[in-house]
This record gives sequence, structure tokens and C-alpha cells, in this order.
Amino acid sequence: MVNFDNENITFYKNLVMQFVSYKQAQGYKYMANAESLRRFIKFLTEFGLTEHKLSKELVEAYSSKHAGETPKNHSNRVSDLRQFTLYLNELGYEAYIPSVSKVTKRSLSFVPYIFTHNEIARIFRSVDRLKPNPRYNSAIVYPVLIRMLYGCGLRISEALNLKVEDVDLVNGVLTIKKSKFDKDRLIPMSVSLNSICKRFYRQIHKNSIGSDYFFKNKDGSQRGIKTVYDQFHEILWTSGISYGGRGIGPRLHDLRHVFCCHSLKILSDKGVDLYCALPVLSTYVGHNSITATEKYLRLTEELYPDIIRRMNNATSYVYPEVYKVETN
Repeated sequence: MVNFDNENITFYKNLVMQFVSYKQAQGYKYMANAESLRRFIKFLTEFGLTEHKLSKELVEAYSSKHAGETPKNHSNRVSDLRQFTLYLNELGYEAYIPSVSKVTKRSLSFVPYIFTHNEIARIFRSVDRLKPNPRYNSAIVYPVLIRMLYGCGLRISEALNLKVEDVDLVNGVLTIKKSKFDKDRLIPMSVSLNSICKRFYRQIHKNSIGSDYFFKNKDGSQRGIKTVYDQFHEILWTSGISYGGRGIGPRLHDLRHVFCCHSLKILSDKGVDLYCALPVLSTYVGHNSITATEKYLRLTEELYPDIIRRMNNATSYVYPEVYKVETN
């Protein structure tokens, strides 16, 4: 006699494995997410699943917040289930999709600071005037690092983790490894930024090997994030941009926000429908979903009210140019 409950558990267990393989084929490591979904399978066993269907009652029971569970862990757990149920629906299976609104999230009061083009130019001028530092190669490293953060929309950890072997100066492509969400990705650079990186390489990597950090300190060690933050605060000061302090900003991470907004503006000016461009931008910056990128669309429209969406052929990639600002 076949145990129908076990048969259903096996059915969804196989679908979870299929879904994890699907995500990993897209470049995601998906290790923590896979473990989360395995716990969901265990929940199905305890719930007593009796059909090939994930009902609203079942999904909401799993999605309820556990005693002592942090808002972040709760959000991640429900987000993993949401992605799985969306996948099931695409395959034609009946599965209730948990609403994002039901996920308890930490309230974020911080509003990204979007630098104007004039402020970006002032930052470049300030960083180009840095005095040499005997330990950190500040005058050489920061003009390139800051331009890369703005010109590629990188997270600071992604930039500092770059090795020489990850920077393809022939094709102008960065390889980002083990980034947030355990996803690897390729980042094409603009011609101007690639040219700047080539000059930087000739200055600092004459005797380097592939495993050396691209933005290394003079002793070869990895540059610390706090060191970069402190230097950025000084750059803001010399640029005439007020820094309000921790939790107020502007933050170094805001250069990533600026990249997204300026890129969407460029795309709009070229006649590209911004909603068609979102998947491209989302992949480029390494977001976990299109939803995470949509906020930049709304922000860009607020910053540039003259934007009119036009249907046209979407270009592959658009990046802000980061030419060196000449100083007297």
C-alpha cells in the first residue's frame, strides 16, 4: 500500500531540487536558500500534506513569524518560499504565493543620497588631489576605486575583493565572485574606465601576480572597508558636500544608487523603455530580483520628471563615463 503523504513529500522534494538547480544554473550559489527550502519540506511532513497542492492555509501557516525569529530571518524565509511558489506557478502547479506585504521587515528610514553630476565631478576633482600616503597608496588607488564604484555600481566589498586575475583589461570586464546572494557575475566596463584601470595597473601592478588584490595596500594586504569609508568622508568634505554622520549620509554605497539612476536616465534619453531595461540593470548590479531594482525606476522618475518612456530596441549595456577631471 502506497503512503500518499510520503508520495506528496517526495513530489515537492524533487521540485525543490529542480528549482535549486535552476537557480544555480543562473549563477546563484543558492546554498542558504536551498537549506531554507529543505526546512520547508520538513514542515510539509509535519503539516500532513495530502495533495499535490500548496494551499493558502498551508503557505500562511509556514509564513507566520516564529517566536524569537528576527525580522530579517523571517523575511528571508518567506522570500525563499515566495520564489519557489512563483516557480511552481510558472510550471503550472497550484501553489499559493505569499504576499510580500505579509513579510515583517525592518523599517528603513534612510533615503539614498543621489549625487548630482556636478557633485560627482567635484568628488573626482577632490580624489585626484589626494596627497600620497606611504602605506595605503591613497593618491593612486582612490581615483580609480571611486570611479569604479560609480562607473560600475559595485558594492564596496565587491571592489575590494577584486583580484588582479578578476580584472580583464583586454576585454574591459570585471569578474565578481561570491558576492551578495552568493552570485557570480561579469561586469563590462566603459571604455573610459577601462583606460583608467590600465594606467592604474601599470603604476601599481608591475610585479603582481593574479591572486594579488587589485586595490591592495603597499604591503600587499587587502584594503579595509573602514579605511575607505573614512577616506570617503574626507573626500566629501573637500568636495564641499556635507556629511551628516552615521545613518544620515551621504554614504559610500550611495555611489551605487547614483549609478543605477544615472544609467536609467541615459537609457531613457536613448528611447529605451525603462521597464524593458530593468532586467538588464538588475543582472548587472547583482540584485536578487527585479523588485529590488524597481525602486530606482521610481527614484529616477522623481529626479528627472521630464522622462517619457518610449518603446524602442533596448541597448545591451549603458554605463556612465568616468573621464579623468583635469585640475590646475
